[in-house]
Amino acid sequence: MNTEPVVMIVDDEETIRKLLKARFERDGFRVVTASSAEEARSMVDSTPDLGVIVTDIRMPGKDGLTLTTEVKATNKHLKVIVMTGHGEKSTAIHALRLGASDYLEKPFDIEEMTHALARTVNEYKLEMRNEEILATAQVGGPTGAIGSSIPTGQDIWAESDSLTSSYTVLKKKWSEAFEKEYLTSVLERHHGNVTAAAKEAAVDRSNFLRLLRRHHIDASVYRPQKKAS
Repeated sequence: MNTEPVVMIVDDEETIRKLLKARFERDGFRVVTASSAEEARSMVDSTPDLGVIVTDIRMPGKDGLTLTTEVKATNKHLKVIVMTGHGEKSTAIHALRLGASDYLEKPFDIEEMTHALARTVNEYKLEMRNEEILATAQVGGPTGAIGSSIPTGQDIWAESDSLTSSYTVLKKKWSEAFEKEYLTSVLERHHGNVTAAAKEAAVDRSNFLRLLRRHHIDASVYRPQKKAS
C-alpha cells in the first residue's frame, strides 16, 4: 500500500502543470492535475488519498483563494500550497488565514517548491497519524504515544492578533511547532536511534543533533528501557 498522499496541481498554465507533475513524480509522489479551480473542486472528493493541493491564485473563473476556502471547509486535513505573483505578500497572508499551509511566489525555484511540498506532505502525514492515535486512545487502545497535533494555519491565526502579527512571525511559529513534532515522531519510529532517524529525515546526523538541542529533545527518552538485572 502506498503511504504517500496524492498531490494535486491546479494551474491554468499547462507548462507549469507539466513541469511540477514531472518533478513531483520523479520524487515519488502520485500526482493529478487540474486546469481550473472548478475542475479541481470536482476532483477532490473523487481522488482517494488526496493530501496536498498546489494551486495558483490567479486563474480565470474561480481563484485559488476561493478553492482554498472551499476545500478546507470540508476537508480539514487537506493541505494547500498557494502560488502567488511576485510582490503579492498580502494575498499570501490572506491565503494563510484561510488555512493554506505555505506559499511561493512566481517565478519560483523548483527546488524551493519541492522542499515546500516535502514539508507539507510530512505535515499531512503527521496529522493523519495523530488522528489514528487519538482514535485508538478513545476506544481504550494503548496509551503513552505522542498525540499532540501540530497547529494549522487557522490555529495560528486564532491565537494571534492577525492585525499586527507579520507573516514572518506567524510562519516561524508554525515552522517551529511542526519541526519539533516531526523530530519527535521520527525519533519515536526509530526508538531513539539518532542515526536512523537522521537518515529518514534526510538530514546530516550532526545537523539532526543540532535540531534536537534547539528544541530541547532528549533522544534517550524514546529508547527502549533496559530491564534491571
